[in-house]
Amino acid sequence: MSCSNYDWNAYALGEMTGAARGEAEAHAASCAACREELAGTRLMLDALSTLREEEPPRRIAFVSDKVFEPRWWEIFRTPSFAGALLIAMAILVHAFARPAVDQKEIQTVVARAVADVQANYQKQLLADYEEYQKQERLNYMKNARLVRQ
Repeated sequence: MSCSNYDWNAYALGEMTGAARGEAEAHAASCAACREELAGTRLMLDALSTLREEEPPRRIAFVSDKVFEPRWWEIFRTPSFAGALLIAMAILVHAFARPAVDQKEIQTVVARAVADVQANYQKQLLADYEEYQKQERLNYMKNARLVRQ
């Protein structure tokens, strides 16, 4: 039998049946490599047995627990807070440092814009009306058979 057929961990822990245990002991007596592996397994078990048994914690702490949250004053030291503070300050400075607006000037600009829009509207309306009249004359002439088709 080859050496890979034996489970030395099960042997060292006493989990093998009587027949398999006897066969493994006979093989270990004749094979130096298996004796060395069995000795390493027993050494590991002895080292583990020296550790004290501890009860596992009832609850594992998560990152969201209060234990890991920063104190209220530590938030002021974060780069994101500094960036937000800088943006807020820029908005406030811009709001209060704007030059005063002259209402007369605004009304003048609005009146000029309204006049321009009305003038463009009148021009477009006149051009559309002239195009409509041309089409009506052409249709009248076609119906009266005054124009060849």
